[in-house]
Amino acid sequence: MADIHVVDVVRPMPAAAADLTPAWLTAALRSGGLDVVVRDVRCTPFGEGAGMLSLLVRAELEYERGSGPASVVVKMPTPLEGNRATAVQFHCYTREVRFYREAAALTAARTPTIYLADIEGEEDFVLVMEDFRGYHIGDQVVGCTVEQARLCMTTIAKLHAAFWNRVDDDAYDFIPYHHPSYFSEALHQGTIALWDTVVEQAGDVLPAFLRDAKAEFLAAIPGLQAYMTEAPRTIVHGDFRMDNLYFGQLEDQSPLALGDWQGILRGKGAHDVAYYLTQSMPVEDRRTHERELVALWHAGLVDGGVTGYSAQDAWEDYRHGALCLWTYIIVICGALDPANERGRAWMTEIIRRSSAAIGDLGLLELLPELR
Repeated sequence: MADIHVVDVVRPMPAAAADLTPAWLTAALRSGGLDVVVRDVRCTPFGEGAGMLSLLVRAELEYERGSGPASVVVKMPTPLEGNRATAVQFHCYTREVRFYREAAALTAARTPTIYLADIEGEEDFVLVMEDFRGYHIGDQVVGCTVEQARLCMTTIAKLHAAFWNRVDDDAYDFIPYHHPSYFSEALHQGTIALWDTVVEQAGDVLPAFLRDAKAEFLAAIPGLQAYMTEAPRTIVHGDFRMDNLYFGQLEDQSPLALGDWQGILRGKGAHDVAYYLTQSMPVEDRRTHERELVALWHAGLVDGGVTGYSAQDAWEDYRHGALCLWTYIIVICGALDPANERGRAWMTEIIRRSSAAIGDLGLLELLPELR
């Protein structure tokens, strides 16, 4: 990864595709160590309806001098005010920029090369990063295949194993613990405030047994969050879903690359496993392969040197994670503007899949012990 540093010429930061001029992109790439001059740029939207908190633009580049990437993806704050306020409340922009600056090189995951990572305050940021063109981008509405899920379990296990029981260090203070933190408090209060909104919007997608569990679930949230922060702790991607995953198609590409680190946390690794299987996997496939996939993740941890963590521990952490993540569903679907039909379809699917998992696994039975 090129050294990341900021030079004055990249300020002010861009807020829209129109701000991505040849001069600005020249300065951004130079800040990443490339001796280039951009002659022309062509911008197109990227990832519409997939990300709710940021604006992504693909910039195709022509050079007057030097050699650089044919295209880059530029990530900026979303222009949707409500969504942007949510990102600021959860410090999403700070978490991602600092991850790329300070921790990405330490992970076992394939992450994009970063040419510029800049932030000012909590609200203004920009990332200029590698364009994973040629990779297959996951689609959470469609969902994953069983083969993709297996690859995801082995890949995320490598990330978790690399940081297993190693994150209680000041070097990671930019990553919130799942609980107690501003993150857990915002999720807790957001779930209380937005539960009825989601019930009203979800209609028939939300089963009655979950609608009727409001009081009991809300009372159990602090206990659930505390459980998901208990040791063993690791770095959690926090938004491990199909829309943030890039599947290699060619021999010279990584089998799987991970994008969007705005939700990074310190807590139980099973959080990522539950997030993926209960939100990105079609319901029938999850029902058939769930045990196998959680076991595959656990085997990957063992291969990565993790000891003292049994397959039963992994399964129970997965179950608790799947229940705890209902707070995410409520806040995401209740607070964010889907912006388009694809965004609405995405929200519908995560409600449908997650509620099915809670019912299939009998997870409401866990609530009394957590209150």
